[in-house]
Amino acid sequence: MTGSHVSLPGGMCLGLVVAAAISTACSSSGMTVHAAGGAGIAGATDTTGGMADTGGMAITGGISTTGGIGSTGGTGGATGTTGGSGGILTECLTCRGSTPSSCTAVPPLTAMLLDFATGSSFGTWTESTSLKGGTYAWPPTTDNCNPVSAYPLDSTVTADGRWRLAGTVGPSTAGIGLWFGPCFADFSGYSGIRFTISGNAGPSGQVTMRISTPGDTAPAVAPKVDCITNSATCTATTCTEPNVTIPVTATAATQTVLFASLTTGVPLPSPDPAAITEITWNFGWNATPYPVEVYIDNIELVP
Repeated sequence: MTGSHVSLPGGMCLGLVVAAAISTACSSSGMTVHAAGGAGIAGATDTTGGMADTGGMAITGGISTTGGIGSTGGTGGATGTTGGSGGILTECLTCRGSTPSSCTAVPPLTAMLLDFATGSSFGTWTESTSLKGGTYAWPPTTDNCNPVSAYPLDSTVTADGRWRLAGTVGPSTAGIGLWFGPCFADFSGYSGIRFTISGNAGPSGQVTMRISTPGDTAPAVAPKVDCITNSATCTATTCTEPNVTIPVTATAATQTVLFASLTTGVPLPSPDPAAITEITWNFGWNATPYPVEVYIDNIELVP
């Protein structure tokens, strides 16, 4: 999804995006979600003066133990970390253990990215010292940097080896995706992505698949930062990832998406296979919440 990032496992400095108006920073504990403002999970009361005349709440872990939002102090967290900007934990705005830097795309060792077979790694995966990556869902069921959504989606692997996403989609961005590390992925030796998909995607009966590259991704806006400085280089007024609509039915179907067939990106119509930053499957927005249960399997590269 456009301009969003999620909490990811440790050490990975580039993530896949699934939420609107959210930017990333990379940390020693993984990619972090950024979202300004909003009430969070209550912590211990802070008694040091704040900066506004309406009290606020802290996100999990606390925004500050030395000043909240309120005429006589906001609500700090039980553990408390240094205050951030606009209700964001400072630790969610930095690249802990590293400084922002550029990197070189990494090619995969094999065409099969994830088959979700019994015993295979799910939340994160690695190809020796080559390409690393993982899976995520948005909104997540837990979130260290933002209030948990009223409509979180549950991401699991079934006993028969399929990726399952289930829950209720509310009036906001929702979906699942793949992230890559330690830099973005170099798929230039392949022509596209193939996968199987089935289930219930809601009233539309479809999901939108997006393949993102630096040229169609806008840089983070201060105080947020991009830990990989060359992962978001779009300076156009509008930055849009190339995308395609994928039908979802009760019967599993194999879908093939060729990089050259995607022409809806802005300013770059098609994704650059040598610099893939994320692959996502997003649900449509709807004012009325609706249930979903979608299965994806055998995500592989096409020669």
